[in-house]
This record gives sequence, structure tokens and C-alpha cells, in this order.
Amino acid sequence: MAEASAYELRAVAHLIQPWGNPARDLDQLRDGIASAPAEVLFNHTVQYRQRHPGADELPPDDFSAWVGTVTQDAETAERMSFAVQGQNRAAQSVRAALLGVLDALPAKRRREHDAPEESALVFLSATSVDFTTGTIVRDGRELVEALLEADTAVWFYHLVEEPWFREGRASLLDWLEDTGGQRLAKWLEEAAASGLPLEKARSLLHRRGRQNRIARQVTEAAASPEDERREAGRQAVARLVKRVTRPGGPS
Repeated sequence: MAEASAYELRAVAHLIQPWGNPARDLDQLRDGIASAPAEVLFNHTVQYRQRHPGADELPPDDFSAWVGTVTQDAETAERMSFAVQGQNRAAQSVRAALLGVLDALPAKRRREHDAPEESALVFLSATSVDFTTGTIVRDGRELVEALLEADTAVWFYHLVEEPWFREGRASLLDWLEDTGGQRLAKWLEEAAASGLPLEKARSLLHRRGRQNRIARQVTEAAASPEDERREAGRQAVARLVKRVTRPGGPS
């Protein structure tokens, strides 16, 4: 058992299966979104982020991508994408936002933008199976170290999936604030809400941690005796000279 002040990181996998009838036009897409359970909306508007963890830029959600590329309605696809990005915090809010876009279209236009039978959108439901990683952290510094090494499934579960199904805040962020990590909690929450690809968020966290380490080192050095600071300076110069003069080093 983990101690009360500690937090155990978890990861998640998803079991994917078809749901309902495929959509061949925007009218059928609208009906599917209106009646789809939360697990279907999750798969197409949230879970896709886990499928593209290393993307330079996050691609559109599944619904917007299908409308834009298969039915060739770029304007509606863009509006749907904005709707998902702006309301993607819970099933009912994203459902209402998407229906708002589709209901604003004339019924005739929804039927005209159709797709060949072989290109119909198959609705898929994602059943989540979360599991322990065995990694326990006790403060913000340990959490940063763990996240830098963790699989993206850990990032996705704690920062994207859990708050979506809870329709609130990630429990990891609540714990982090309780342990004094308010600034880190705010940073992680903003990174998740920004829609950044997971690996890009990891890179930014690594940069943030490096900057914090440098700041601590400068502060500690300023408080050191003068002879220790001179010795640290000599060692830094020696390392620089060694880098410049070694074969293949900078000219």
C-alpha cells in the first residue's frame, strides 16, 4: 500500500468495438452523434490523441477528419473541429457542440454531402482498462522525473481521460496542489487543455525541469563562499576548453 501522501501513477489501454450503424452522410452522422454513448464520443473526439502522441501538430478529431476528407465539406469540418476543441471536457458538452454545428446546416445539405458505402464512418466505442504502473511519487520533483520516463498512456490517462470522464479535474492535479505543487499543477493542466501532442508536452516539461535546475544551481552558487565560486568557474572553463579542442568539437 502506498502511503497517504503518495500518489500511484496509472496507465490505460482501450478495447475498441463497433457501435450502431455506419454514417454515409452528415444527416446520419448527426443522428449517430445524438444517440452515441459517452464511450463512442470519447473514442472519436478524445482517445484519438493517444493514437498520435508524437505528431508535430495534433490532427483533427475523427468526426472532423471524416467530414473534411470523405464528404469533402471543408467548412463544416473546420467548424466541427473548433467545436470539439472548445467543448472537449465531457460527453454532453462535446455532443451539444457538434450537434449545434450540424443542426445549423440545411437538411438537404446534410444529405448531399455523402460518402461511398466503402467509406462510411464506422462508429467505434472505446472501453477503458486502467492499470497500475507500480510507480509511486511523493512530491512534484518525483512526479516530473516519473512523467519524463513514463509511457504516453500514463500522460493520457491522468491528464486527458480521467478528467473527461470525471467531468472535472484530474485527481493527479488535486494531489499535486495538496503537496505544494501548485505551479506544476497549473502548468500540466494548461498543457493538457492546449491540445498539444503528448510527446510535445513531455519535451516542454523536460525543458521546464532543466530551466528550474539551472535556476537552483545559480541560487546555490550565489550563496557559496567566494573560493568555491572561483573553483566552480575554473572547472566550467576547463570543461568548455575540453569541448572546443577535442576532435570533432565546435570550431
